[in-house]
Amino acid sequence: MDQLADHFRNKDRSLPDQGSQRHWFIKARQDQQKRSDIEGRMDDDILGLAAEVVMATQIQIDEFKVKLDTYDEATVIALMENQAALDLVNARLQALLDRAYVMEDGRRVFKTEDGAQVFDEHGLEISPDQLDFDLIEPSRPSWESYQPDFELRNNLDAERQGILDFQEKLDAARDKIADGEISANDLDDLDAELVDAMPPSVRAHVPGFDSASNAPEMKAAFRTEVVPAKPDGNSPAHGSQPHPAFDPMG
Repeated sequence: MDQLADHFRNKDRSLPDQGSQRHWFIKARQDQQKRSDIEGRMDDDILGLAAEVVMATQIQIDEFKVKLDTYDEATVIALMENQAALDLVNARLQALLDRAYVMEDGRRVFKTEDGAQVFDEHGLEISPDQLDFDLIEPSRPSWESYQPDFELRNNLDAERQGILDFQEKLDAARDKIADGEISANDLDDLDAELVDAMPPSVRAHVPGFDSASNAPEMKAAFRTEVVPAKPDGNSPAHGSQPHPAFDPMG
């Protein structure tokens, strides 16, 4: 009997007391809550990731290709108009350069109408140490006659570079959608990027663009009838021709 009593006394001492059991239960519950929170966050992250990588449909890609075609056409028209304007201004500048005073180093220069300053053909000011201003005859074209077209040519050159840069963006956009594998979000971002980068000279020839610089609804834009040029002088700028209405969406 004494041995049996000792056995149960030893067994009772091996069991945790109530305080230890309570501590273990609380810790286990806290660990379970942490696991649940982590799993919940992982589920949210997975759902968020899945939403981000939803692929664009073929219809969306085809509609975007229609936009690219429209932007391409507008870009070509803008380049043609820019070149025509450059040809005209270069011809006017050349006529002035042919009559300009030529310095010993070959630079052609223009004196201001008040005779106080002299500028070369590139817009750099010439100092009196470099040239005796009195050598420039009054019959030579003045800086005031040269400057406006000089600045216009610089602006046209900058405009042309902007159009060419946009054309490269269009080519890059075509490459990104060539395999038909692009997410809907990336397609939207690409569309917005092109709209933001579009030069005004190109934008002017995209049907449906408004003054707020919003991308057009392509299906509606192509159905807009183009009003033919009227004989009262309200023809398109730089001699551009109206394009027939075109509805690629059928």
